[in-house]
Amino acid sequence: MDIKPIHGANSVPLQQLQYASPSQQPPQVVETSDRQGQAAAAATTSTQSSDQVKLSSAVTVKNLDTVKAIEQMHTRMNQLAKGVRETNEEINKAMEQVNALQTNLTAIIKNFPPFPMDSKERQELLMSYTAIRHELMRMTIPQPPPPIQEQVKHLWNTTLGENGQLLANAVPALDTGSSDAQVKTAAGQLENASRGLAGLSSAVTQALIGG
Repeated sequence: MDIKPIHGANSVPLQQLQYASPSQQPPQVVETSDRQGQAAAAATTSTQSSDQVKLSSAVTVKNLDTVKAIEQMHTRMNQLAKGVRETNEEINKAMEQVNALQTNLTAIIKNFPPFPMDSKERQELLMSYTAIRHELMRMTIPQPPPPIQEQVKHLWNTTLGENGQLLANAVPALDTGSSDAQVKTAAGQLENASRGLAGLSSAVTQALIGG
């Protein structure tokens, strides 16, 4: 009797038998490949995020440095302005005294008829001149900050000494026995001192603005 292969419903194809081992099943291979791709994508994203953080940090540091530089510039400018203001305040006080001296001498020069030498009013004007001059010569004008002082040094030296006091020849001394000619000469010197102080004040201020 011939024996024939039995083909039943429970027969398993050879192809399926080849994947009977769990380690060789295709779905697991595909799943491993997907996980590797996801890990690589995550690593790339992490690197990009790190680079972006570094870039943003560099921007904020630069902006902070810029603000600090501006702050330091304003602080320095405020210091210079304070020094120039103090110098100008004292120059202005000196100008007020010079103006008072000029007023006294003008009263003598412009009086008509001229005061006689022994005129009480004339002597009082000259005594007042001497008192104001004494006070003026004791005044000390502070130098402006070094960078400003260097720019105005030539003007400073024409009217003021290194100690900040007016030069003796800028404000001539007079007494009750001074002649009309001496009074007129003194008035001319005071005019020069007035222009010198005004020019110095303008130069100091301009040096600050232009500096």
